[in-house]
Amino acid sequence: MLHLKAKGLSARGYETADGFVVLAGSESPKEHVESTHEYVVAMRKHLRDQGLLTDAGDRLRLTQDYTFGSPSTAAAVMLARTANGRVEWKDEQGRPLKELQAAAAGGDL
Repeated sequence: MLHLKAKGLSARGYETADGFVVLAGSESPKEHVESTHEYVVAMRKHLRDQGLLTDAGDRLRLTQDYTFGSPSTAAAVMLARTANGRVEWKDEQGRPLKELQAAAAGGDL
C-alpha cells in the first residue's frame, strides 16, 4: 500500500498490471494549481461529473476505487497539480515508488 500526503490531505493506492489504483476515501484539493496540465484538469472534471470525486467540505473525496493509467496520472489528479507518481507515492517507511520498483527489479525487496 502506498500513500500520498500533501496539505493535510491523503490518498492511498497501489500499482497493478492495469495501472495505478487509488482507493475510495482518498482526498484531493478542491482547486488545481494554475500550471496543471489540461489533461489532468479534464480528468478531474470527468471524475467529478461521474460522481467519483465528490465535494467533502474543504476537499474532494474519491467515492470508489479508481484505476488510473499510471502512478503519475493518479498523483497529478489527486494532488491537483503536475506530479511524478514514482516520486510522490511512498510506502509506510517513506520510500518512493521508484525506489520500490528498482528494488523489485533487482530482487532486493
